[in-house]
Amino acid sequence: MRIVLIIAFGLWSSIAAAQEDVRIALLGLDPDPRYDEAIAYARIETSRQGDPQIAAQMAMDDLLLLTDARGVNISFSAVRVADEAALTTAARQLADSGNRYLILDLPAKEADAVAVALGPDGPLLINTTAPEDWLRRRCHARMLHTAASGRMIADALVQHFVKMRWERVLVLHGKTDRDIARAASFAEAAARFRLRIVATREFDLSTNPALREQNNVALLTGDTREYDAVFIADSFGEFSRYLPYRTALPRPVVGATGLVPLEWHWSLERYGAPQVNSRFETAVGDSRRMTWQDWSVWIAMRALLTAEAKSLERDPDAIEAFLRSDALRLDGSKGAQLSFRPWDNQLRQPILLATANAIIGMAPLEGFLHRTNTLDSLGVDAPEFVCD
Repeated sequence: MRIVLIIAFGLWSSIAAAQEDVRIALLGLDPDPRYDEAIAYARIETSRQGDPQIAAQMAMDDLLLLTDARGVNISFSAVRVADEAALTTAARQLADSGNRYLILDLPAKEADAVAVALGPDGPLLINTTAPEDWLRRRCHARMLHTAASGRMIADALVQHFVKMRWERVLVLHGKTDRDIARAASFAEAAARFRLRIVATREFDLSTNPALREQNNVALLTGDTREYDAVFIADSFGEFSRYLPYRTALPRPVVGATGLVPLEWHWSLERYGAPQVNSRFETAVGDSRRMTWQDWSVWIAMRALLTAEAKSLERDPDAIEAFLRSDALRLDGSKGAQLSFRPWDNQLRQPILLATANAIIGMAPLEGFLHRTNTLDSLGVDAPEFVCD
């Protein structure tokens, strides 16, 4: 017994001596223009409602036993600033203070600015809420992406089109850069599967009679060739909520409303997702449900902590190499093992096809294959990816 106690004490002493502090920070804007509460009125939620910081803390709790056993002490902080000028200053300060990782809850333009400011020798950046494809094509060596790209989102939806044999599509989009980019991603995905876009039209949120061809649903969706479905890109959600059941032809509406492709949805009932949602709602304590942005921050923190705990070496370069490798085998409660693609640093992941209160499908759908990894049927594949 004495020998066992001595051995146990020796092991405990060596672990305690090997304790390592790892600093992680979440960086965002306050206010963030993407989540302006003035956009949603009449108590209708059209965008994220709440800070995803709690999701990062939940991931830390999830993996506490693992990080403790490995002797890794996680120090986490959240910093939000008012504008881009203050943002780059804050990013440099976080890097100088020893943060190994920065989780970015930023629009694409601001995330790009941070990556440029910190350069190739800065901390590893994790983009969690900017889906823009052009940000991936910037090929920042120190930036990974847990937010699904616009092309991944579009490919998931187009796979459903192919399954349902919806071959002709009417595309509507708003005037924001994000709406235009979403429509472009959908057009690329549609071309891959040879769907026909019968028309692409821009809508306007005003009630100006001079713009009735852009703000009148009947005119927008009429006077065109036959179509099987309507795709709408509407980041504000204000126009799209009035679109179903009012189109000139009685057709399904998808994209920003109706059937919506998302990284996460509260109604997923498999793969441990109900437990994840329940823990999040308990942690938040205000009846707010977990959004895709929350999930993206949560999985970013899980990825970092998993790499820190499971890498066989403690050298930061070796830990990052493990994080970027197929050996990561990350569990995101979506029924697949997730990892980062080497060509665009994008997290491979299934995409949910959701209505307001149900999951209709999960892409990749059955029958959509890939020569190496089925998840790579979503998004830009290695042979077609190029840096700008």
